Amino acid sequence: MRPSGDNHSVSPQQFPNSTPTDSQNVWTAESIRALGVSTDLATAASVLGMSRSTAYKLIRRNAFPVPHFRVGAHYRIPTASLLAALHLLDSPAPREIPITTTDTPP
Repeated sequence: MRPSGDNHSVSPQQFPNSTPTDSQNVWTAESIRALGVSTDLATAASVLGMSRSTAYKLIRRNAFPVPHFRVGAHYRIPTASLLAALHLLDSPAPREIPITTTDTPP
């Protein structure tokens, strides 16, 4: 059992690029990236728009929608997996195609 007050989840209000709307926190790709390489389950649940208790129920059933790993008694969620699940990963730069002109003076 976790001791009370041991909640280390981070709300997007702590990040300058996020804005709370209608008493809900809005996560941006930048604020998710600012979490670091991985985050705790409660924060991941907030990013995905679910309650902490629902996240724990899903993770116990191995049905959490994002890959995760366990470190001791804690679950860690890679932020890259969160971004991928939300389709927020950076897309590769478009390939440059050289333009050739066929209009040469006679």
